[in-house]
Amino acid sequence: MVQKNLASVPAPRGRPRSFNTDEVLARVRDTFWRYGYAGTSMDQLSAATGLHKPSLYGAFGDKKRLYLAALDNYLAQVRADFAEAIALPDLADSLYAVTERSIEKYTGEEEGGTGCFMMNTAMPEAAEDPEISRVVRESMDGLDRALFRRFQKAIDAGELPPSADPQALAMILVANNYELSAKARAGYSRVELRVIADKALDLVNRVAGAPA
Repeated sequence: MVQKNLASVPAPRGRPRSFNTDEVLARVRDTFWRYGYAGTSMDQLSAATGLHKPSLYGAFGDKKRLYLAALDNYLAQVRADFAEAIALPDLADSLYAVTERSIEKYTGEEEGGTGCFMMNTAMPEAAEDPEISRVVRESMDGLDRALFRRFQKAIDAGELPPSADPQALAMILVANNYELSAKARAGYSRVELRVIADKALDLVNRVAGAPA
């Protein structure tokens, strides 16, 4: 991943302190992931990042701005991973890769927590915070559209029959994606999640009328 420009904020004794924005936001993300949005304090974020609170405020703003920056950074990575999987030319390979990327993220193999960072931390706040709700809805709608387009492409290419419903197929995989997140958070193993994902892919084939 291309790293963002280094940000500089005041450090003790008047000397500038430089930090890598992606690294700081990863530590911020992991802290929110562990304690939740409401349960995370600026003191905890300061300890996790090694930056004094005035430096965090100066670079990112208040706690909410810092959280939204970490969420945006996380979602950008998710979109890039999914886009790479969805772009695979063979539909079966593409869908398997989509579910595999989800499992890798949700079991903590690539990230600092279990489950989806957005689902675990943003969903509890979305009902009361319009700005967080907007970010969540845009992310969900984006996944819906990406999978819809992938299934429509498969229909146009003859990989799926013309009678297949790309919207219904996308809904199955989107629902499975959120199920994988919830069960990973509950402690399901990677092997168990792979079984769940494979059953969803089998259901997609049956609903689409694709050859076995």
